[in-house]
Amino acid sequence: MASNFIGQIKLSRGDHHGAAGLFTDGLSAAHHAADRFATLISLYDLARSRQEQGDLDDAADLLRQGLLLAAEAGDEPSLAYYLEAMAGLAARHDRPRRAIALLAAASARLEATGSGWLHAYVPRAPHGPDTLAGLRARGADADFQQAWTHGRSLTVPGAVRYALDQQEQP
Repeated sequence: MASNFIGQIKLSRGDHHGAAGLFTDGLSAAHHAADRFATLISLYDLARSRQEQGDLDDAADLLRQGLLLAAEAGDEPSLAYYLEAMAGLAARHDRPRRAIALLAAASARLEATGSGWLHAYVPRAPHGPDTLAGLRARGADADFQQAWTHGRSLTVPGAVRYALDQQEQP
């Protein structure tokens, strides 16, 4: 966990490479200890650093791993944080409808379960009104509503399938 906390400081100061090294160390230690808690934190942090470095494919892979781990553990709040982070990647890939649906699915999970524990350990991916307004501005209001409704309607298994299927559209 110390590697992750120091890595978060480095990441906030723009040292993406240094942060990634610390997050990788944290992930290695978490895997070695079979610590799901630390693994979820390390995967999330490492994905953020990879995204900041412009390695969106690696970031997506790390987020998929974390999403599956959270789903397997039944940790819906952590799953929601991973959905939000995946929405950020969808937005960067110019897929605003997908980003909206993922944010809506995350919002529904957090409303149903609360924020959980992960928020105390990682900086949360952009998810609020400003993020939604930016996504809404990229398309028609009807498209936004359709994507939002679709995301809100997803069950946990449906949200996981949707997040993992890069070809799916709402």
